[in-house]
Order: sequence, then structure tokens, then C-alpha cells
Amino acid sequence: MKRNIEILLLKLTDGARVLRFSEPEMGLCLEKRLDPKESVARQQEHWKQVFKAMLERQLGSTS
Repeated sequence: MKRNIEILLLKLTDGARVLRFSEPEMGLCLEKRLDPKESVARQQEHWKQVFKAMLERQLGSTS
């Protein structure tokens, strides 16, 4: 089953970036402050995989 994962990248007034993944149907959300020394794309891919694993684990526990 394909899940609708929403991704939001916020830039704060102090220049920091926050990446938020959410799945509206289940209400699951992961929010991380990004490391300014690392590539945003690399961190986004890493946290996306973590979020997908969280979703799979949650789906397994609700079945």
C-alpha cells in the first residue's frame, strides 16, 4: 500500500533548517533539526528512510 508522506523543509530565522515528515492519515510525524555541516539532500534521504521504517513498524502493530 502506498502511503502519502508529506515532507516540509523549514528555514528558521536563525538560519537553521528543520525537516518534517508526516503521514496525515495515521497522524505520525518526525521532525529533525538538520546539521548545517551536511548536505540537506543526504540528510533528507536518511530521515525519509527512518520515517518509512517507523510507518512500517506502526502499521505492523495496528494490524
